[in-house]
Amino acid sequence: MIRPATCSFVAVLLSCGVVSAGTIDTEFLEDPWPKQTVRRFEVGRHEVQWRQRANRRDGVFVGVTFLAPLNQQAVWEKIRDFSDIGRMTPGVTAVRFLEDTPVRQVIQLDVKVLWKSLQLTFEVEQDPPQAIRFRLNNDFLGQYWGLCRLEDAPQGTAMELATWLKPSRPIPTSLLLLVERKVFLDGVRNFLEECERHPQSNQ
Repeated sequence: MIRPATCSFVAVLLSCGVVSAGTIDTEFLEDPWPKQTVRRFEVGRHEVQWRQRANRRDGVFVGVTFLAPLNQQAVWEKIRDFSDIGRMTPGVTAVRFLEDTPVRQVIQLDVKVLWKSLQLTFEVEQDPPQAIRFRLNNDFLGQYWGLCRLEDAPQGTAMELATWLKPSRPIPTSLLLLVERKVFLDGVRNFLEECERHPQSNQ
């Protein structure tokens, strides 16, 4: 599992409310976004590609692509373990699995953020061992959807995490991009450090 920031990838902007029904369609996250900006960062010893697109009308699109130094099955086992979200994510006081199957989870969290307590429910669908998709819809916070995609590659596994955030109320897009980039890059750093300690690591 990505520790501690795997959970941040999906939990930092979780929504509360009714879980939507049906398959999570993240096709709009998989292709290049119109007028996207692409940059590269050094994260530890690894190069990470960052892409983004943001405006008030369409929301905030962000994504990271990098090479994990483990085979695809080992990476899959790491990213699909949500069992210790509560222990590894600040502010989470309780975790409940409302549904838990090999291809789908509905996870409810009790979260305390500053003075406010929220009950957060999010939906996860899995396509082993290639993709995890999640969807969070909430009247108060907005919509937060994401895709984590894996592909076998020389020397490891190519990974991409892409998300779309549409807040329900006006928030400066520059601030959202700053927060998202920090969360994503910190998560990638922690994940890669764990990969390097894995017995199967190619490093």
